[in-house]
Amino acid sequence: MATNKNARLRYEALDKCFSNFSRKFYIEDLQKAVCDYLKTQLSEYKTISRRQIYSDIEEMRTSPNMQAPIEAYWDGQRKYYRYDREGFSIVDLTDEELTELETTVNMLASFRGMPQFEWMLDIINKLKKKYKVKGIDKTIFSFDSNIDLQGIERFKQLFGYIVNEQPIKITYTPFHTPSFEAVIHPYFLKQYNNRWYLLGFYSEYEDISILPLDRIVGVEPVKRTFIPDSIIENPDDYFYDVIGVTIPKGRKPERVVLKFSEHRYPYIIAKPIHPTQQKDDKERIVTLTLIPNRELIATILGFGDDVEVVEPQSLRGEIAAVLAGCCKNYGLLKNDCTSTL
Repeated sequence: MATNKNARLRYEALDKCFSNFSRKFYIEDLQKAVCDYLKTQLSEYKTISRRQIYSDIEEMRTSPNMQAPIEAYWDGQRKYYRYDREGFSIVDLTDEELTELETTVNMLASFRGMPQFEWMLDIINKLKKKYKVKGIDKTIFSFDSNIDLQGIERFKQLFGYIVNEQPIKITYTPFHTPSFEAVIHPYFLKQYNNRWYLLGFYSEYEDISILPLDRIVGVEPVKRTFIPDSIIENPDDYFYDVIGVTIPKGRKPERVVLKFSEHRYPYIIAKPIHPTQQKDDKERIVTLTLIPNRELIATILGFGDDVEVVEPQSLRGEIAAVLAGCCKNYGLLKNDCTSTL
């Protein structure tokens, strides 16, 4: 590795590109990546010519200290560059970085057993082997996970497309309508109720779409200019006004008042339903400020007869209608909605 600081930083930036097998880096992409990296590291913008990039590639290939196996691959009329094998890197770690890496590996190892994170095991094993990091061989924490969830095998693939800002064409299969294709600019992966969702900009409707992974049956990259996220920006803020992932269009947050039984109330206080929750211990009432959606209705129904919706009346009516339907399913109501008991 060269001792000149600017050269070393350029090699590091190029190394990141060449070792990234989720994206194709053409010469102009390499120029931009190097310039962006130098700006990040030096806090100043430096213009890097194509000639310099080509010179750096040759130096990385021929230097006894690097011997980087960089290959050029034709893609139509253009070439993209990457290492000829995955896992190669010219970057070595300091002792301090190795210590931090060991801590990180120990943490990542605890994700074993979660289907959406099993791809990490290959990375962990490579890190242990390359940098002689011991790690741990036992699980010390776990998460709820649906091991039979369809589409979870696409998690790693979608993760890579999001990181590399790669537009994708998906084949989506709703439950009750025909399959269709859509071009998505992927931004974010979110889990709710043991189900994973992809958030991205849907080109055709020029809006954000929220798509469950189990309904996505095909994914492939497309040659489109990536549209950066200007809507979600901060996912936590984007979903702040709802429970779950459903955001009804045109609705604004409103006051939701719930009264709980004496038995259930302490659990609601210990585990709030929503960040806006406020409490009245005397009346055993909690007040939320959010947009009512189907996830909120499901949450309320999950409390059974331990909760009463005080307001708004519209939500109270929706809950009452669902409960009336449940009673009919069990033959507990006559046609005039009076009890049969």
